[in-house]
Amino acid sequence: MAKRFALDITVDIARRDLLDLWRAKMLLFFFILMPLLLMGMFGYIYPPVPKSNPNTGSIGTAFPNLPVSIVQMDNGQYANSVAAEFIQYSTAEHLFKVTESPSYQDARNQLVGGELKGIVLIPQGFSSALAGCQPATVQVTVDETNPTTASVVQSEISTIFSVIGANISAQNIRSMDGDHVDPVFVTHPISVTQTPLISGLSSASSFQFLAPGFMALTVITGSLQGVATAISREKEQGTMDGLLASPISHQSIILGKVAAQTVRGLIQGFLILALSMLLFGVRIFGSPIIMVIVMVLGTASFVGVGIIMTAVAPDQETAQMMTMLLQFPMMFISGILFPIEQLPTWLQIVGKAFPLYYAADALRKVIILNAGIMIIIPDIVILIGYTILTMTVALPLFDKAMRQ
Repeated sequence: MAKRFALDITVDIARRDLLDLWRAKMLLFFFILMPLLLMGMFGYIYPPVPKSNPNTGSIGTAFPNLPVSIVQMDNGQYANSVAAEFIQYSTAEHLFKVTESPSYQDARNQLVGGELKGIVLIPQGFSSALAGCQPATVQVTVDETNPTTASVVQSEISTIFSVIGANISAQNIRSMDGDHVDPVFVTHPISVTQTPLISGLSSASSFQFLAPGFMALTVITGSLQGVATAISREKEQGTMDGLLASPISHQSIILGKVAAQTVRGLIQGFLILALSMLLFGVRIFGSPIIMVIVMVLGTASFVGVGIIMTAVAPDQETAQMMTMLLQFPMMFISGILFPIEQLPTWLQIVGKAFPLYYAADALRKVIILNAGIMIIIPDIVILIGYTILTMTVALPLFDKAMRQ
């Protein structure tokens, strides 16, 4: 028998589905909140960059007050003067928060630990070179785990020293004997060279930064969505009632779900890493064992959140909406796709409240900087703390929800 199209029935079906959405107050709340949150968030991810003015020497930046350290190996008059000018200019233009380190190794340890974004080294012989009207060199090392901020730090430091060099040229050009002056010194009295943090890293692709973040994102969001979807689906299908009626503890059910999602997350994470190495030239400088530890902790840190959402959500659709509402902002404000430094301070605090930030930070340090377990201890402690906190809340909520 042929089916007849009826417009009135189509309208009735659409009206009924929209009424279902209206009646599901929790689903409606997250449905409305999602676009509002995304649009507000993207407005902060792409902040307006202040304009630069080459005439006054001002430099506009989307990354104000990045932490850098200056290491003086030369204590001559020119070295002290240039270091003071660098600090003064950086502070006045809100480009860097400059500290001083006693040695390059001390500053490098801070850079690997994530406390600095760059190092400025004024080497021995700097003052004598300028005093002899010869070009002097400044060495710069940047945090190469983030190509965007690394490029900004390198560029802004070079610009500052160009301004300082221009001032030196203007002060001395009238007193120079043209027959005995190096022409390079007249135009560029100070040059900036880059010292790589890790040998061989400079030839790697920019995906070196993205791959660890994508690994952390896949592992964490996979565990979050996987646990929430799996449990809520079994609740709707009625199979969860059968599990609860059997002589199996709730803890066994949860651990089984967690184990499955952990294995799935690890498989996906290492698949991303393998493809990144084969297709985009990503290199691993650290220990695979430490990488596994970080990914397991990353999975565990969000399993509790997934269980909480499952216990609170009345149905699978609401659970999925809640996980999406958490996943999308987390992906953009936790330093996965964009440097977290370009966000306003309050939004950086929000981004660092998610365990995804610490999992990605630890993986980048291990994969890119060959960081040992002691370097990433702060990240590991936060992931463990997040796991304990969320599971402490999740298990009682799950028990209560299953009894209803």
